Amino acid sequence: ELQRVMDLQEDLESANTLCSSGRKKLTLSREKFSGAGLGILGKHRKKQLLSYLLQNFHTIKTLQKTDIHLRELLENGDFCGAIQLCRECQQAASTYHYFACISELSRNLGDTQDIIEEKLDVALSKICSKFDLESYTTIQNAYSLLGKNRAAMDQLHMHYTSAIHNTAFSVVSGYVEEKGKSVTKEEVQKYSYQDLCKKVPVSRFIDCLIHLSKEMWYIMHSYYNIMKWHKEEEKSVPKLDSFPSIADIENDYNKKYVLKKLETGFTRDVQMKVKLLLLGTDFSTFSKFEELLFILDLTNRLMLIGEDFCGSKSKTLQETIRTQSINYFKSHHRSRLEDLRMYLENEAWEVCPLEPGFNIFNLQEYRFLRTAVQDANKSKSETDGIFEKYSISETPFDCIIEDNCSDDDVVADKPSNDEPEVDEEGKTIYNDNDEDDIPDELKQDFIDENTGETPSSEQKMGNSSKVKFSQNSSVVANTTLTTIRFFGRYMHIMHALSPIAFDVLISMTQLFDYYLFTVFSFFSNETIGNSHQLSGKLAATLKRIKDNMIQSSYATESISISADDIKVPFPHMSLDGTLFDAGTQRGLACRIIATESVIFLADKLELLRLHLETMIPSSKRPFLSQFYSQTIGIVREIRSSIYQAISAKAINYDGIRLAMNNVKWDIKEIMSQHSSYVDLLIQEFWRFDMYFKNLARRVTLPIEVYNLLWDRCIKSANKTFVDGFSSVKKCSNEGRALMQLDFQQYLLQLEKMTTVRPIPEKDYVENYIKAYYLTEFEIEKWIRSHKEYTSKHLTNLVLHGVGSHLNKKQKQKILNLIEDMDKGKKS
Repeated sequence: ELQRVMDLQEDLESANTLCSSGRKKLTLSREKFSGAGLGILGKHRKKQLLSYLLQNFHTIKTLQKTDIHLRELLENGDFCGAIQLCRECQQAASTYHYFACISELSRNLGDTQDIIEEKLDVALSKICSKFDLESYTTIQNAYSLLGKNRAAMDQLHMHYTSAIHNTAFSVVSGYVEEKGKSVTKEEVQKYSYQDLCKKVPVSRFIDCLIHLSKEMWYIMHSYYNIMKWHKEEEKSVPKLDSFPSIADIENDYNKKYVLKKLETGFTRDVQMKVKLLLLGTDFSTFSKFEELLFILDLTNRLMLIGEDFCGSKSKTLQETIRTQSINYFKSHHRSRLEDLRMYLENEAWEVCPLEPGFNIFNLQEYRFLRTAVQDANKSKSETDGIFEKYSISETPFDCIIEDNCSDDDVVADKPSNDEPEVDEEGKTIYNDNDEDDIPDELKQDFIDENTGETPSSEQKMGNSSKVKFSQNSSVVANTTLTTIRFFGRYMHIMHALSPIAFDVLISMTQLFDYYLFTVFSFFSNETIGNSHQLSGKLAATLKRIKDNMIQSSYATESISISADDIKVPFPHMSLDGTLFDAGTQRGLACRIIATESVIFLADKLELLRLHLETMIPSSKRPFLSQFYSQTIGIVREIRSSIYQAISAKAINYDGIRLAMNNVKWDIKEIMSQHSSYVDLLIQEFWRFDMYFKNLARRVTLPIEVYNLLWDRCIKSANKTFVDGFSSVKKCSNEGRALMQLDFQQYLLQLEKMTTVRPIPEKDYVENYIKAYYLTEFEIEKWIRSHKEYTSKHLTNLVLHGVGSHLNKKQKQKILNLIEDMDKGKKS
């Protein structure tokens, strides 16, 4: 206790000392400082307080003016700057929250942030129709500052869905008509999009579809660029560390979420808009086939875009276009068959001149093949897709429009009807329809038998020496070119609509089958009922066509289509049949043109074979192979049939036989002058040769036609020789020598006239003449080895030829042999 008292005493002494010191200093200050000095110190302190207050006022004033600056930044699209400025203002406002005016400013800044997000949303919506790299980068950076990347992507999808609907509605409403009048905007709003599609008139449908497709392209192209931007952005971000921070994990998750969301796309929405427009119009009302092809091309391009966009096969769109097209095509095929029938029945079979170097791929109907090949080659050489190929100002539909706007020019100009047609040498080409234009020598049916004169060989050779032949057939009539165009249109449908490609291929083969059957029935009617005169394959093909396609003669004169097949009336030539008589210049030309036009069609189908194979499923290719082997492969055989009919009518063989019967063969002396019928036959050949060469000057014919026609005519003439010789009842050895002289004179003149070597079946006549000199044993052996002669030929040879030195028993033995051989041939 004493110690505590002692401590207290020390503290009191210290306090007393301190107070004494203070009093001394206060006394000193009172003596040295005046009141003015203290006033200055007080004012200085007040100044410092006011300066601090002024600085706060300036900050408050700046915060109040921030709203104007923010609006300027937003108008300039500097969303990141606006967000950063807004955040700085909010931070400053929280610092000066004790001012009453700051609380109101804080509320305004909150509204300003909402405005920034609204402006961002508006800018994001504009990206849907027109992508801008700089703008989108700014928008995404702004959303990153806000921490709303996922929300922005959800909002973007909503904008695209809305843009597709609004754009489609706006486009279609611009083409809507009701009772032939445009519909006002107020009335349009009353209808749904599906109803609007039904009100688009057929005349404006294609324009509407083009416009809609282009607008959808712009939207999809913008979306593609957005996907591309995010993929490149992901590549630029380094991978996460082994121990990432929470912020890095969240950022990585946001990017993956955005990419996943983008992959969903909206192709189905676009397809639905196009589908409703397609279903709203009845395709059967289209007047032009090209309109359907255009729609198919455009729709295929849309499906290609969808596949390149997100791998979508566009099954909805495929089914829609298939349903709309298949009914139209059935009706179209029926009409084309009816057209083909009408064209063929009324065809004049005049040569349709083609431009030099004619190529079917230059026809408008086949230009899609060139485009397809070019696209395929580009797809192999280029790794970029369709979105990289076209800029935002271009569309994949522009090339379709350009292709359909161009025309082709493949038919050479024909001379005026008022002026004669001339060939390259300037010589007049006579009109087949005008008999007055035919030279007089061609009108002579017989020559003067007393003088035995024939038209000058030099003159004949001079008229035909300039004729040139080719290796391939390029002879077409108007109907031929029309049929080729039909083929191109059918292939265009196969290319554009693969689900029905095989059905279209069958229809395409029916066009060729009917063309082939019609030409054969018109110009080979002498053999159409005698199938034994045809090759087995050709006869089977014609029978198949007749059984499967041709109606019976009692059927109605209209095309009938059942669920499985199609029947066309039997073709009947509408023009006068005498115009096509093979014995006239016009008739000869028409038959050759018709025959070669079929072969020309077959050659072009052979050229298209690889394209057709790529257009149909591999499981259906055996049908195509069968068609080419059983139909196209045997087409050239119709030449033999039709040209045989020509040779039978072009030469007056009956007149030759009659003239041979009038010759006296039982002469007693060897003649040095050949018989007059030889000159008559040569005159017929000269007339036939000039008819043919006159046609050959107008159109280049295959050398095979020339050789085959002469082959058939020479063989028929040889048969006429044998027929005439076998009809002789009385013949001396001198008469047989005259036969040899006549035939040798015929061969001599024939070799001057034609280039066919060797002369076909020359031995057929020579062997028959030589058989007159055979003995009994030799004639029996000869008959057994020469089965090419008819029983009539052999019988007359025995009775009136070698029979002169045979007894009755020997004759009967040989006649029995001939009868047995004839029975063997018939069996």
